[in-house]
Amino acid sequence: MTSGHIPAKGEPGPDEILGALREAVVDTPRLAEMPAEEVARQLVLDGRLQQEPSSAMVAEMLDALEAEESAFEAEEPSEEGNPT
Repeated sequence: MTSGHIPAKGEPGPDEILGALREAVVDTPRLAEMPAEEVARQLVLDGRLQQEPSSAMVAEMLDALEAEESAFEAEEPSEEGNPT
């Protein structure tokens, strides 16, 4: 699923970026709509990452996060299906 991007020495890896994104999007949902370059910068400014990741990696992790959310929403039972 990854692009094969190998992080430079000291650059955060995919798992670290994804974890930071999960936290950041909860606090600031509009991040999911921002360009990857801005999101990468914001992750450092907010102190979630020590070094700015590549925008390509951030874009890939944003896509992965969106796919996770879509899968989670698809698994949730609908309100109509739950008798109250």
